[in-house]
This record gives sequence, C-alpha cells and structure tokens, in this order.
Amino acid sequence: MAPRTNLDKSPLLQRKLPDLPTQPGCYLYRDAEQNLLYIGKAKVLRHRVKSYFTASPKDAKTRRLVARIWDLEFIVCETELEALVLENNLIKEHRPPFNILLRDDKSYPYVKLTREPFPKVYVTRKIRKDKALYFGPFFPASTAYRTAELVYRFFQIRDCDIDIDGKRGRACLKYQLNRCTAPCIGAVSQDDYAEQAREAKLFLEGKRDELKARLEAAMWKAAEVSAFELAAQHRDALQQLDAWFTRQKAATADQEDTDLYGSAVLDGRACVHRLVMREGRMVNRHEYILDEIETFDGAVLAEVLQRVYSTDPVPGRILVEVMPEHAELLRDWLGGLRGTKPVLHVPKKGEKVDLLSMAQENARLALERKFEPARLNEAVLEGLQAFLGLSHVPRRVECFDISHGQGREVVASCVVFSDGIPDKARYRRFKMTQEQNDDFANMFEAVTRRYKRMKDEGQEFPNLVLIDGGLGQLHAAEAALRELGLDHLELASLAKKEELVYRPGRSEPLRIPKSSPVVQLLQRIRDEAHRFAITYHRNLRAKRTIQTELTQIPGIGPATAKKMLQSFGSILMVREAQEVDLREAIGPGATAKVVAWRTAKGAPPDS
Repeated sequence: MAPRTNLDKSPLLQRKLPDLPTQPGCYLYRDAEQNLLYIGKAKVLRHRVKSYFTASPKDAKTRRLVARIWDLEFIVCETELEALVLENNLIKEHRPPFNILLRDDKSYPYVKLTREPFPKVYVTRKIRKDKALYFGPFFPASTAYRTAELVYRFFQIRDCDIDIDGKRGRACLKYQLNRCTAPCIGAVSQDDYAEQAREAKLFLEGKRDELKARLEAAMWKAAEVSAFELAAQHRDALQQLDAWFTRQKAATADQEDTDLYGSAVLDGRACVHRLVMREGRMVNRHEYILDEIETFDGAVLAEVLQRVYSTDPVPGRILVEVMPEHAELLRDWLGGLRGTKPVLHVPKKGEKVDLLSMAQENARLALERKFEPARLNEAVLEGLQAFLGLSHVPRRVECFDISHGQGREVVASCVVFSDGIPDKARYRRFKMTQEQNDDFANMFEAVTRRYKRMKDEGQEFPNLVLIDGGLGQLHAAEAALRELGLDHLELASLAKKEELVYRPGRSEPLRIPKSSPVVQLLQRIRDEAHRFAITYHRNLRAKRTIQTELTQIPGIGPATAKKMLQSFGSILMVREAQEVDLREAIGPGATAKVVAWRTAKGAPPDS
C-alpha cells in the first residue's frame, strides 16, 4: 500500500517528480509553509526521491515525514561522495527536524583550550563555534576541574581573561605558585608558551607516550644548561603523569587510536555510547540521545558517524556493532577529513568484543537512567486503573486532606499529581469558613469549593479524586460532587489505619498488598496532601499565637512579637528571658513594656 502523501494535493510535487535527474545529489523536502523538513543524499536522485511516494515506509517517523511533504528541491553533484559532503554541511547549517540530530548531554563540563597567541585553559559547559579545542564531557563533573588543575600544575597554562601584551606591571600570585609562566609581564616568549600549550593538548588528548618523550627531552635540555629548577619541574610532571595515567581504568596493548560505538533502544529512543581510546587507554566517553528511533541499524549508524565526525577528529579505527550503510563511501568521506581512510570494523572475538559490550551496557544503563522512570510510572498508573476499576488511566490525581487543632485553624489541602509526579504549581489550600471539629462537613466544603470554581472556569477535571480518610469522608466528597452535578468523576479514599481503599457503591474496601507500587503511589499522594495541609495549619496557628498572646502586651506589635519568638522560641521562654537578653533582641523601649507586662502577670523580676 502506498503511503499517505500530499501528492494529489500539491501541484509542486506533481510538476517536479517526473523531471528528477538521474545524477547523484541532495534532495530537500519542505512542508506547505516552506519549512525545511528533511535533507537526504542519493546516488540516483530520481530513484531515491520517488521511492518515498511509491513504497510503504517501514517506520512511523518516515510515514509522518511523507505525510507532510509538499515541495522538494534538489542539488545535483558530480559524485556520491560530493553529495555526502554537501548533505552533511546542509544538515549542520539548517538542522531539519526529520534528520537525526544528536543530543549530547551538555550538562556535563568540558575542558577548553583556546586558540589565541597565549592560549588559556578553563572548564566550561558550553561549546561554541570559536575554533577552540574542547575535551570531554567529563563524568562526573568534578573530573573536569581536577583535569584543569593538573594542566595548570604540569604545564603552567593561564586561566585569566586579561589581554596579553607583556606590559603588565607585575604578575599575579599564580606566577609565584608556579601555576602560570606569566606571559602578561613578558616572562615567557610566545614560542615557549606555545610549546607549553602543545604539551597540555597532548595531555588532554591522552597521548601519554608522545608527551613523556617531549618532557624527558625538555628535562635533559634544561639540565644541560644548568636550569635545574626547570628540569626539576619537568621531572615532577613526568612522575605525576605516570600516576595520573595509571589511574585510567581501561587499557589495551593495542596502541591504535580507536572509537567504539555501542547502542541501546527503548520506547522509540536510542542511546549511542562512544568510548574514546587513545594509545590503548580509555580517555573519554560520549553519550548521544536519538529520538524517534525504532531500530538501530546501519543507516542510523551512518548518520550518527557523519554527525560526530563533522566536528570531532577522526581516529584510525572505528569499531561498531553493525556495519554502517554505504560503508566504503563513508570511509572515503572520513579519509578526506583525516588524510587517510580509517578502519571500519565489526569485532567478532577478543577484547574488542568486550569493549563493545561495555559500550552497549553503558548505553542501556543511560537510557534506563534517563527514561525508565517515566515508563515505570506508566505501568504503576495502569495498575492503579486496574485495581480501582477506573474508566481511564489516572494521569491526573487530586487528593484532599483536612487539618485542624480541635476545631481551630481548620484548613484543607488539595495536591495534584500528574503522571505520578507532584505538580506543585497546581496545589491549592483552603481555610474553612466554619471552624468546627467535623471532618465530614469540612471535606464537603473543600471539595465543593475546589470543583465549583473549576466548573465555573471550564477547567479540566482530574481522572481520580482521592480522599484522605474512610467511608465517612468518602461519602462527604461524593455528596459534594453530586450536588455540583459532577458525580461522574472517579472517586476513592485511603484510610490510614490499615491502608484500605474505599470506592463509591462498594461496601467492602479494596485490600491492595502493601508491597505493591500501586498502594505506594497512593500513600505518596496521601502523605503529600497531609504534609501540605498540616504546614498551612501550623502557619495559621503560629500567627494566631503571636496575635493573641504577645501582641496583647501594650505597645508591642506583630513585628516585635515575631522577633521575640524567633529569638526565644516560645512565649514561656519570653516570660523567663533575662532583661539583658530582651534588650539585645528587641531594644530597650520594647523591653520595658515586656518587663511591665511580666510584672503585671506575676512573673518574678530579674535577680
């Protein structure tokens, strides 16, 4: 069956499709508003473009793309390799929504080595198109700061923002601490500083052997000219480098620079985990998240490699779990970037398979860490629907609780959970109009006030109304909803004593196992409603205490009363406080009034 398209409606497609060329090139799809949707390459433009409108796409993402195509453009190239280069440049420039766009986790920091006459090194979380070198991201983030600290210590690279002209009056403290060679005062030549920066770059790239050779040569050269302090610095750097690189967890005897790619797919998302091996040591890793991916195949991998190496250096060898589509063409393109063609290989045995498995396991764990909680919440909500016999999955749950102190400061809370997560912006609290020690009447009032307003304002109602309490509270809420004409809303209550769940129309409660995630979710919602209600009640009670006790003191207002409570903790402690402590807290004038009040109350005077 042919895919659903705009072919019959769009005169632009009808006119352009029959006249497509047979040369290699790039094609660009646009929607009815001329927004760019997708950029692709083809060995034969006519065959590739027409295939979108004649064959049924295998995946949902392509079906949605085809349904939106209204217009197309094409650019003819001399060779398929030229088309690949052009496609990559166009995608980087325009970032169409239906092309694979790697989402690297930019919350992790990078170490940046700037490109300027006197480069500097610092930690950043933003990558800019400024031709600087970025190393990372670092996991955990503290590793980035430790790495930058080692660069300052080993290579004395600056981290300041001042303009370097060599004319500064004096150097900062870092020069005295041997953390910078002070180009700001002309203490180091530009050539010597450039050598420091080259060594720092080798360190950040993980090129231990080359860096050691350079440091050893510099150490002996300094010793020959009796620059023993400088030679000692190189010696110490060599020793610390060995200790630093020894801490790298993964290492192999193979010295070829290698990138390994492992993947995992979960619920339409994919994670690609890239392990970076330099001179046989794992020096870095990257995670890329891909949306709307049903299977990770050679076509997807080919696009990932294009996106990665359009910005990152190409290693000598790339190990993958599946051979990328058009592998030879991709090698030609990568070879043009690198100077020589890299090896593309799917390992079958040995330590390379183990490393590839490590990358795949990291990808799987990353997906679960990022997206599994949402899937688990979905399963729990579906379980709650089944347990309670609800007509819909309870994506939005509202829970009510009442709090008071023997009929005083009576309040109600309404907390909202969306997809199993607290939605605090929608929380509401109510101060009851009648102070009475009647939980049923208070629940009736709270539910009535909440849903009358929502009904009047045309707001969306929850999928489940949850009441903290037993049958009495449930019947009160049920009566309130019936009076509002909202008796179609799903309703339940959770009794604290045995965690029994009551439903309207059922005389027997539901007994859900206490170990079930379903009852744990109900408890979490109920406990949050209780916390929100009791916090409001305590605030009102504290306010009343201030107003009815301390503010009765002649000449003492709420602000001074609050200061006394903050200083002494309670009214009893205010009564017993020493006069010198009162003067320090509220001043001599207010203290005199408090002392007069205490004397009138019969409190003993200060000794």
